[in-house]
Amino acid sequence: MAVYSELIKNFEKIREYVRDFYIFGFHTRESFDAKSKRTYDNEKRRIESWLSDHVHTSLEGHKKKVSVQVDSGNIFQNPLYQCYRSKTFTDNDIRLHFILMDALEDNAMSVSEIADYISANYSMVIDVQIIRIKLKEYVKEGLVSEVKSGRNILYTKTGCYADDIVSRYKGLGDMIKFFSEENPFGVVGNFIMDKLNAKNNIFVRKHAYMVHTLDDEILIDIMGAMEQKKAVLLSCVSRKNDKKHEITAVVLKIHCSVQTGRNYLIMYFAKQKRLMSVRVDSIVKVTPLDVVADYDTYYRYYEDNRRFLWGTSFGKARKYGQKEHIHMEIAVDEAKEMYVVKRLEREKRSGTVAKISNGLYSFDIDLFDANEAFPWIKTFIGRIVAFETTNEELRDKFDSDIARLYEIYGGAYE
Repeated sequence: MAVYSELIKNFEKIREYVRDFYIFGFHTRESFDAKSKRTYDNEKRRIESWLSDHVHTSLEGHKKKVSVQVDSGNIFQNPLYQCYRSKTFTDNDIRLHFILMDALEDNAMSVSEIADYISANYSMVIDVQIIRIKLKEYVKEGLVSEVKSGRNILYTKTGCYADDIVSRYKGLGDMIKFFSEENPFGVVGNFIMDKLNAKNNIFVRKHAYMVHTLDDEILIDIMGAMEQKKAVLLSCVSRKNDKKHEITAVVLKIHCSVQTGRNYLIMYFAKQKRLMSVRVDSIVKVTPLDVVADYDTYYRYYEDNRRFLWGTSFGKARKYGQKEHIHMEIAVDEAKEMYVVKRLEREKRSGTVAKISNGLYSFDIDLFDANEAFPWIKTFIGRIVAFETTNEELRDKFDSDIARLYEIYGGAYE
């Protein structure tokens, strides 16, 4: 039987458990019927070891319910970063790391010279190819640099240390503290702070969407494909029914919701010849494919159409490309409520705001999916004197919502 370990090889294995406990919470052992009870117990133990200060339990009868509870307004560091420190490694990996750092401390050396140094100083024989692979990895990570000397390639430590850089530039330490709690990739700032032995004692977020740091590993693969202008194969899982599916597409842009912190991937789906979006937290794996010759053309197509987005929806597939118009008129007391007009101007996105008459302003916009703007529109209820849209379902919903409000508060609506 394998010995339980807090370290893991595959981050995806734990991502769903952390997300479930954090977002939904209050799970019992019987709630996870997709995996064995032993798997549930192991993953719960890992989460408890990483997030011990934030794991809460409650009893429902004889069943224990477990949840992760975090008040972002009372903490200075995202506790979910701890999950990224759980990567497993072999004894040989960690031993070779320190040996290489020692060998390159004072001299630039070739791979064969490093192998000889290890043999002479550590009485170990390590395959040259293993050393070369590890050095290439360190060059990519910025720990080691390579220079050509005649026919040989020499390796040396970069000498680039976080504490030296921070001490050289005033205010850089505070910038890293701020960055460490930003999404995405705040975990990078958090790791740098560990190297500096520093803690964030300045910045606190009232509304921090901490759970979306779990998307960072997927995001870095997506952004790598964007930089190289490659198509990708996305392995996804539906959040509604847990069905798995794959999408081959050209990735173009990441949109981040300022309301939920959730990340969305905008892409061109060549099979249906359309733009579409997918939630990043539904993507399990990103596999890079070939370079796309027409990548810039697809990106310009996205730029030309983004003004018709309120959020990330391009509308129903059967109506792709069709725009839905919204017209709204709002009554404002211009002597006391010009802040409402300023808000309209500030939040209109690609819409237009115009003054119809004293105390009456209009808002107009064309969107692929007018439903996305509906939550925002409802924040003006009480001021709306006219609402029209070419989306009949949205118009009916607006009317039914208003009628329901009148019914609740004892009025009549016609």
